[in-house]
Amino acid sequence: MGSKDSKKATKALGRAKARTEDAATPRTPLGGPVWKILSVGSTILATKIATDATQKGWKLATGRNVPVKGDFERERTRDVILFTALSSMAVATARVAVERGAASYYRRSTGHLPKALEDEKVSPTDKKASKQLARGKAKAERATKKAIDKATGGR
Repeated sequence: MGSKDSKKATKALGRAKARTEDAATPRTPLGGPVWKILSVGSTILATKIATDATQKGWKLATGRNVPVKGDFERERTRDVILFTALSSMAVATARVAVERGAASYYRRSTGHLPKALEDEKVSPTDKKASKQLARGKAKAERATKKAIDKATGGR
């Protein structure tokens, strides 16, 4: 009997705490558009800066102009591929870093994450599936290691 009462009390406390947290950080109707402007603006700026930095770095490192995708007569294919890969990595890294920074700024300013970035509550079935997946992965890794050891003679 006592355990049921304590469970009810714990649930009630959790609901009250959630209501208090929601009341402490009220959401305004402008939050969504402000986040979109902050996110998109910072992403565009980061993309431009990363692209310019990659282009200048390429010219500094190779002494040649940035390879152009359609210039088949003067540019080597490996240069085009290498520049594209480097540029893509730089842009992706910059975008992730800037979006994280924007989210951090938004959180410090408002007291909560933007609704688009808030974590959803993890259900018990999700937790169970995650544990099963981890067990299956560990089992597969053990089987792979065993097969490798058997193939190599245990070296």
